[in-house]
Amino acid sequence: MSKILAVKAAKASVITLSDGKQITTAIRKHSVSHIRVERLGPVGDEVANIKHHGGVDKAIFFNGQKSLEKLTALLALSYDYLQDSRFGENFVVSDLDENNVCIGDQFRIGEALIEVCQPRKPCNTLSQNTNVPETRKVVVETGLVGWYARVLEAGEIHQDDELVLVKRPYPALTVMAVHELLSKPANTLNKAFLEQTLQCNVLAEGYKSTLRKQADKLAQDSSQSAFFNTPEF
Repeated sequence: MSKILAVKAAKASVITLSDGKQITTAIRKHSVSHIRVERLGPVGDEVANIKHHGGVDKAIFFNGQKSLEKLTALLALSYDYLQDSRFGENFVVSDLDENNVCIGDQFRIGEALIEVCQPRKPCNTLSQNTNVPETRKVVVETGLVGWYARVLEAGEIHQDDELVLVKRPYPALTVMAVHELLSKPANTLNKAFLEQTLQCNVLAEGYKSTLRKQADKLAQDSSQSAFFNTPEF
């Protein structure tokens, strides 16, 4: 049974990077014992870049324990991922990862009911925050992107709460499989699977928008990926 290993939140703050540049971000979250999640996210957790982050379809962000262990090893990061964040996650969970979590999955966690609605589309803030230039590239290429969920029922979530799977309407749409629809060259994709994914009414509209660009590139037999041609990246 999967459980919550860490709960994290942060206020937006200015951080200084290794090159002296300063950015305002809430990506460096810190461990708390519990938090209340509502429609727009955890109470007390802030979003600095509201243009590309936050909102109903990015209310809360999950990372799997195994995925974080792999990423920290690949990037040679030295920090306690159960206490602090370099990837901006609100929750670290055991036993679940991009290969066994699906779009549309509903989990009861403590008092809350959440619904997985999209993989993360990693942005350049990840590389800035870790001070490892290849961070975003490694996250994209490995598919260890984590996943966003919307809040269907508000409530408190505590460290050690179990994640109880309530519903799985789209078992083929794993987070990894959907992520790869954006990260791989368009002309290598399975057209039927891409169309099936676009028809999923639970998948966040913002993610579908980029998938439609990928579908256009597939129709053109393009070897490019729409993922790296979206304005936010």
